Parts: sequence; structure tokens; C-alpha cells
Amino acid sequence: MHVSDQQLSRRDREKLYKRSEILLSAQEVFAEKGYAQATLEEIATRAEFGKGTLYNYFPGGKQEILLAIFESLYDQLCDLITKTFQELSDRPFREQLFQFFEHTFSFFLTKLDLFVILIREAHRMGSGDDPAPHLFFLKQRDRTIVALSAPIQSAIDRGEIASVSASFLAHIILVNVNGCQMKACNIWNRPDSDSPKTSQEMAQFLTQLICDGISNPVATSQDI
Repeated sequence: MHVSDQQLSRRDREKLYKRSEILLSAQEVFAEKGYAQATLEEIATRAEFGKGTLYNYFPGGKQEILLAIFESLYDQLCDLITKTFQELSDRPFREQLFQFFEHTFSFFLTKLDLFVILIREAHRMGSGDDPAPHLFFLKQRDRTIVALSAPIQSAIDRGEIASVSASFLAHIILVNVNGCQMKACNIWNRPDSDSPKTSQEMAQFLTQLICDGISNPVATSQDI
């Protein structure tokens, strides 16, 4: 549940501002230097705070800052899901899904350098010996599944899509979103690739994949 700035005290607003500035500065430094090469000193300098201020807000140092960035991005994804489907609640599910994909990929491509770093670090932390990051990412995944399951269930109730497990379909959709994002990171410097590159191309590809499967819409029994 989000609390508006008007409901916060002046001190709490200042704390929220400083925390946001630290995270924004960290995102910029990570995108420019990479996570391993980035230092807390650089992040503090970029945010125009002392290094001690960073530890006041993030006692766990650089990894805690990284996880906070992930959490903020998942917050934005869940908000995007809710806003997109609510604004298009009177439209067919296929159109809602396309807009969700398009908005998600547009956001992703505007921060591509950062996401390249984040995807790499998420894999590193998730496959390490420390169970805490793994549990963190499971929690984030689960809340996005819950957010996406609601509009899917509404589409099922309206009879627009088959009666399946809404949470399972949400999981499948999000796995495919992640797959397209990872592919985009790999092909960005390969202009000869025929993979979808723009947000609309990726949205169109995934919408057709989810709604129509891999069948050829013009194929007939004579073609088989």
C-alpha cells in the first residue's frame, strides 16, 4: 500500500527523498560502471551525500542497495500491471495484454544498460550459496503473479479465454516477458538478427504467442 507524500511528516519526506536519490544514483553508477566495479563512494558522490548516509539507509551496503533497486522495479511493474488493465477494463483481453507487453518493454528498453547489469546480478545472486537473495526473488515473482492473475481471472470469468489456472497463465506470461528481455540484451548489437527489437514488435510477438500459440493462422488441413 502506497502512502502519499501529504500523509508523511516532513522528516519522513526527507528520508524518502534521500533514499530515492541514493537508489537513483546507484542505478546510474551501476549502468555506467557495472555492479562489480561500482563503489559506494561513487554512489555517495553522485547522490551528493556522505558515505555514512548510505550506510544509514542501507546497512548491508552495495548488495542491499541492489536489492532495493530490484524491489523498486518490481513495485513499478506491479503498478504498471494494475494501471494498464484497469484503464483498458472495457477492452478485449487481447488488447489489454498487448498494451501491457508494450508498456513493459518500452520501460525496459529505456533502461536497457541498467537491466543488462541487473539480469546478470540477479542470476549471480539467485544461484549463490546465500538463500536470502533467492527467497527475495521468489517473493517478487510471486507478487507480480498475484497482480497479473487478477485481470486474467476476469478474462476467464467473461469467457474470453479458456478456463485455466490464472496464476499458472500469469507465470507463463511473465516467463516469456523475461525471456524476451534476456534476448533483447543479447541481440541489441546484432542488427542482422530477425528477433523482435522494438517494444511494439516484442508486444505483438508475445500477444500472438500467448493468444494464438504457434499455429499458422492461414494453415489449412491441406497444408499438413
